[in-house]
Amino acid sequence: MNLESVATELYRAPLSEFIRTRSAAVTAAKDAGDKELARRIGKLPKPSVAAWLANLLVTTHRDEIDKLIALGKDLRAAEQARETGDLRRLGRERQHLIRAVSRLGVETGAKVGTKASPSAVRELEQTLQASLADSAAADAVLTAVLVRSLTSNGVEPVDLSGALAVDSVTAAPSSSRDDPPRLRAVDTTAAQRDLAEARRKLEDAEQRADDADEALEGIQSRISTLAPEIDALTGERRHLRSRLAEIDSELADRTAEHESLRKNVAGARHEADVAARALSRARERAERLSGGASND
Repeated sequence: MNLESVATELYRAPLSEFIRTRSAAVTAAKDAGDKELARRIGKLPKPSVAAWLANLLVTTHRDEIDKLIALGKDLRAAEQARETGDLRRLGRERQHLIRAVSRLGVETGAKVGTKASPSAVRELEQTLQASLADSAAADAVLTAVLVRSLTSNGVEPVDLSGALAVDSVTAAPSSSRDDPPRLRAVDTTAAQRDLAEARRKLEDAEQRADDADEALEGIQSRISTLAPEIDALTGERRHLRSRLAEIDSELADRTAEHESLRKNVAGARHEADVAARALSRARERAERLSGGASND
């Protein structure tokens, strides 16, 4: 067990498992009695999303990376020969290939649990462009131990300070692409680690900003959906309140009428009893008078 082999495995593992895998390697080194190796493993920095995607492409789609690097060699040769026709053709092919390889990296990353933000995709494309433009950057990418993205202005050499978890001697040649790159295990300087950490923090901040923007878009979309629903429900509530007021009024009228009739029941019953008694007496009198007239 050495730092080379640990780094080779660590930087090709799923990004979400980086901390756990590194901790397991530290524990294994300690158990083996190599405290210095454990210390150096513990200092291996977590890669940015863009750098991890580039590492992932090298380990899973090496053919596509080789095509990109080969195209870069052809472009540099065409520039030296001043072949304008070849430059235009290769330039168009470069843009197409960068986009295609970047998309492949994003899809592959998503399959193992890491969704790339728009900023991470841009950084991956910049890294692929750098590997195409600069042979040293290409060698760095082929080590598959990048910890940050690379950029190229097309003129100056690509800045590789703090870009690798361990310094590369040579990358694995295309003919032996299944073999891990040969590395020289060297601790990065404090300044390089600080720079890499600052860049990772920047990417984390950009990721959070992208997530916040996405969440805001979702909220705004939901608000636009809810607005007409709220208007419709408000109108319906207004209608129901109006109808409720009408019902309340009708109920009040019916209740008042009901109470009034209930109060009149006793009086009506009394009048009915008086009328019934008067009717009975009238009948009795009529019968008596009727009987007396018959006797005469």
